[in-house]
Amino acid sequence: MKLGRHQLTVVKTKPVVLSDGNETIELREERNLPVGDNVSAFVYDCGKDRRVATLERPFLEIGEVQKLTVVDKTGAGYFVNIGLDKDIFLPYQERVGRIEVGQAYLMTLYIDRSDRLCVSMDIKEKLLKNNGHFAVNDMVKGTVYQIDGRGAHVAIYNKYDGLVLKEEVKGILTIGEEVEARISRIVKDGRITLTLREKAYKQMHADADLLLELIEDNGGVLPLGDKSDPDLIKDITGLSKSAFKRAEGALYKAKKINLYPNKIELKHHGH
Repeated sequence: MKLGRHQLTVVKTKPVVLSDGNETIELREERNLPVGDNVSAFVYDCGKDRRVATLERPFLEIGEVQKLTVVDKTGAGYFVNIGLDKDIFLPYQERVGRIEVGQAYLMTLYIDRSDRLCVSMDIKEKLLKNNGHFAVNDMVKGTVYQIDGRGAHVAIYNKYDGLVLKEEVKGILTIGEEVEARISRIVKDGRITLTLREKAYKQMHADADLLLELIEDNGGVLPLGDKSDPDLIKDITGLSKSAFKRAEGALYKAKKINLYPNKIELKHHGH
């Protein structure tokens, strides 16, 4: 039976067997379902050459886009959690940019040439639509899914394609990051140009003040820098790594601190 979502009928109980009229398949979980019941089930490979159906809902269906967490890395690619008891393969050639185990990125679910369920981070061509019903100045939310010479490509609400132009990206955005942005232009063909929400800058000043206070409270030195682990940054400052970088950048621009790979130092007046 084909992979993915099917409307099936119960033809046998204990264990439950489902049929599409031509083929039958076993239900993975134990359920009390009467013969003749119609169910919506998801078919997937649970192991070597064995296909099963489940009534559990995976995080996404074939052709949909969702944020998924990378759970493992192997010689040929990565494995990603899609909410089933079996993780799904992300081949190396389907990833975009550098990715890390434990982080979540936008992906789509597809069936590969050898008839396996796989996920891909290459969602642009496959899935995203141009403008739906947006107008200039609308505030939207989205997730960065690719960064290239043009700028940061954003999947708006996981459905529409937007672009933050490269002069605005300035190294502060990373793949997988969620952003809030304003629509600055909608080109004739429906393509959307985004500008990052002003609040990021206001927020940056609030974060910068907080960071300055922390440095002062720590005798003028904070053992954090661009090379620091995001979890460590979060533990010490409460900020995400990207917010931390924006805040330290603001303080550095204001000539209040010196930056080192693993520490920040307060500039002393009179130096």
